[in-house]
Amino acid sequence: MGEISRKHVPMFRYALLLSVGIGLAHYITIPLWVAVLAATGALCYTLYRLVYTRKNYQQHLFISISVAVLAVGVVRQQLWEAHETPILKKCRITSFPRKQAFQIQFEATILNTPQLHLFDTETFLVTCSDTSLQLAYGDVFTCNKTPEIIAPPALPIEFDYRTYLYGNGITHRLNLCTLVPEKDSSRIAFFYAWIEASRRQFKKATALVFSSAESKGLAESLLLGYKEGLDTETKDAFLKSGVSHLLAVSGMHTALLYEALFLLFLPFGSSQKHRFVFLISALFLLTYFTLLSGCSASVLRSSVMCSMFAIAYTFRKRSSGLNTLGTSILLILWFSPYQLWNLGFQLSVLAVAGIVTLHQYITRHITFENRVYRYLFEGTSITVCAQITTLPVVLYHFQSFPIYFIPANLILIPVSTLALFASMFSIFLVGLGIHADWIFSCTQKLMELFAWCADYIAALPNSSVQPISLSAAEAWGILLLVAYYMERPFVLNRKTIYLCTLLCIVWSGYRISEEYKTESKVEQVFVCNGKKSALLSIHGLDATIYTQTILKPFDKAKINAHFNIRNLHEILLPKNNSGLIAPIGDTHIGWIYKKNCTPISVHLSYLYTYKNADSLMYAPKHYQSLKVKCLTSF
Repeated sequence: MGEISRKHVPMFRYALLLSVGIGLAHYITIPLWVAVLAATGALCYTLYRLVYTRKNYQQHLFISISVAVLAVGVVRQQLWEAHETPILKKCRITSFPRKQAFQIQFEATILNTPQLHLFDTETFLVTCSDTSLQLAYGDVFTCNKTPEIIAPPALPIEFDYRTYLYGNGITHRLNLCTLVPEKDSSRIAFFYAWIEASRRQFKKATALVFSSAESKGLAESLLLGYKEGLDTETKDAFLKSGVSHLLAVSGMHTALLYEALFLLFLPFGSSQKHRFVFLISALFLLTYFTLLSGCSASVLRSSVMCSMFAIAYTFRKRSSGLNTLGTSILLILWFSPYQLWNLGFQLSVLAVAGIVTLHQYITRHITFENRVYRYLFEGTSITVCAQITTLPVVLYHFQSFPIYFIPANLILIPVSTLALFASMFSIFLVGLGIHADWIFSCTQKLMELFAWCADYIAALPNSSVQPISLSAAEAWGILLLVAYYMERPFVLNRKTIYLCTLLCIVWSGYRISEEYKTESKVEQVFVCNGKKSALLSIHGLDATIYTQTILKPFDKAKINAHFNIRNLHEILLPKNNSGLIAPIGDTHIGWIYKKNCTPISVHLSYLYTYKNADSLMYAPKHYQSLKVKCLTSF
C-alpha cells in the first residue's frame, strides 16, 4: 500500500488511540484526575509547540496529540460508567417490544437525565409479565423500581449475554409486573409514532407480497433485520455458508440505499443547489433507515460514513476511506463508548478496514480488462480481505470457520441484491395500492432461490470447520497485528514476507504443541447448568457425555469449543434411574439427579444432589447443589 502514507490516515490513527483509552479505563482502574491532568498537559504542550516550533516538532505534536486522545478515551469511559440512576424513572421504549411465552421484553432509556449526562442516558433491559399490554416503540412510562445488575454467566460454556448487552449500553435490568403507558407531549413524539407505524405497515406489506412464512421472515431480515420470523435451521444454514452477515442489516444495505439515491439524483446535474438537495435527502433517508432497522452498530457506522461522503460531495471535497472510517469511529465511540464491545461494531469496522486497505492495494496492482473476470476477481478480493481482518473476532466468538465462504459470497451477494431491490419495489407497489401478482411471484421465487442456495452450500461436505478454539491472548495478538498493519500500511517486500512467514511458523508450532497436549489429555468434568447436569469424560479429542436430557445443538457446540473436542458421544441415562456412582481412580462421585434417595454403599468424595439433607446422610467430602451452576474437573 505504497500509495497511502501515514499523513493520509490521521483520523483512523486517533480512532485507534481513543479505542485503546476506552479499553484501558474499562479493564484498569485509573483515577479520573490523572486522566484529566494528562489530557490537559498534552493539549497545553500541543498548543505551546504549535506556537513555538522547533526542529522535528511534528514528532512532538504527534506524541502529545496521541497522549491527549488516549487520556480523553479514559475520561470518556469513566464518565459513562459514572451515571446515576434516579429513584423515580421516566423511561421511553427504545426498541420494538417482543412478546414471549410469559413476558414482554424491550429496552427503555431514562428521560429525566441530568444535563451533564445528556449523552450518557442509562438504558435498561425491561421484562414485563403482563402480556396483555399493547406497547409500541416510543411509548413513555414511569416506574420507581430499583434496577438489578445483570450478572455474568456462571459457566464459561454459556453464552455471554452480559457482554452482549454491555455492547448495547445495558448493564441493569428492570423486572416489572405491569406498566401504564403515559401520554407523550414532547416534540419528537410524532417521530417515534411514525417509526412504529412504518414498521407495522412494512410487516403488512411483506405479508401481502410473500405467500410463505419462510420467505416473509427471510425478506424482513434481509431488508430491515427483523429476525422474528426466521427459524433456527435457516440461521444455521447461513452461518455454515459464511454469509450470515446478509441476514443482518449491515453496511452493505446502507451503502446500496445511498448508491441508489445517488444514482437517482445523478440525472438532475451537479449544481450546488442540487448537491444541497441531495445532502438533505441523504441525511433524512439514512436517519430514517437507521432508526427503522433498530440502530444496529453496523448500520450506525455505515450511516455515519455515508453521511460524511454526502457532505464531502456537497462541498466538493475529496474524501478518504480510512479517514472517513476513523471519523465515524471517533463520533460513535465519543457518544457511545460501550460500542467498542459490540460484536457488530467490531466486525463492521474490521471488515471495512480490510476492504479500504488491503483490497485497494490488490486492485491497484492486479487488473483485468474482461468485465466478468474483473467482477469475479474483485468480488473474491473483497470477500477474502474482509474475512482476513475479521477472522480473529469470528474464531474467538463463534469457534467455526466456513470453508465455502468465497463461492457463497460470490453467488449469494448478487442474488441477495436482486432479492433486496425486488422486495423494495414490491413493497413500494403495495404502498401505492397496486397488487401485481406476477411481480410478487417473481420476488417470491428470488427469495426462495436465496434460501435454497444457502441451504445447498451449507449441506455440502465439511462446509465448516468447528470447533476452532482461539484463546483471548491469541485473538488480541492477531488484532494487534491487524492494527499495526492498518497504522503502517502494508508494503509487499522481502522483509515483510520473511516476518509474516516467521510469525506463521511460530504460531503453527505453538498450535501443534497445544493439539499434541490435547490428544494426550484424560479428564472428567461435571457440568451443572441450572437444574440440568451432565458428566463429561474426555479422552484426547474424543469425549463421552452422560446426560439426563438430550443436549441442544448450541450447548453441544459450546462444550466442543471450550474443551477442544472433536467427537462428542452422547449417552442419555435411563429414566428409571435416580442417580449413579462414577468411580474415577480413588475418587467416587455421587450424582443424584432425582429427588428420591438412592442407596450408596461407598464413601463419596463429591456429591451432587437437589436435597441438602443428602449431604448429612452420605457425608461426602464435597457437596454441591444441582440448583447452582458449576463446573468441576476431577
